[in-house]
Amino acid sequence: MLVDDHEIVRDGLRALLLGNQRIQLAGEASNAQDFFQLIKKEPPDVAILDIALPGMSGIDIARQLQQEHSPTQVLMLSANTQEAYVIAAVRAGARGFLSKDCSQEALLEAIEVVYRGDLYFGTNITHTVFKTFVKRIKEKASEPIEELSEREMQVLQSFAEGLSYKEIAHKLHITSRTVETHKKHIFEKLHFQNNVDLVKYAIKEGLVPLD
Repeated sequence: MLVDDHEIVRDGLRALLLGNQRIQLAGEASNAQDFFQLIKKEPPDVAILDIALPGMSGIDIARQLQQEHSPTQVLMLSANTQEAYVIAAVRAGARGFLSKDCSQEALLEAIEVVYRGDLYFGTNITHTVFKTFVKRIKEKASEPIEELSEREMQVLQSFAEGLSYKEIAHKLHITSRTVETHKKHIFEKLHFQNNVDLVKYAIKEGLVPLD
């Protein structure tokens, strides 16, 4: 099943999957609400999720599926490939992660691998990221950023980029008051004292490019 809020992306993926005799497309959705409604009767073997979705993010969807012990395996297909997103996605239960600029062959292979319950990372998801994740699992460490929701990470990144409350609200289609609430939660979870702490942390986590 496909979950992406861009129709043109779903059209392209649908055309690719319908041409493969080994894969049956069970359905598609543009948001979490429609997705969970569709899978009530029969969960798909694999769900291909974008991270940035209206309302509930792909990471949050994966987390809920994991909490519900769903048999559905999750494959993330996203333009957001920073280390923090990859780790958060796998922590949430995703079995695979691909960039949206991956090849058709890579996507088809990833579906097969994830369907079997194995892990699959695209070639542009660096070896360093995977090593970092494995190290954290072995140490049973819980990094604060992994406690942030997808929306909170977006707000964190936007503030670090220098956007105002109003600009962030417009960018994320939420109110300025909601932005303020998210920022308050970010400061509490990451123990920030001021905006300088926020910017330094965003740069360290690779959420803001240094160019």
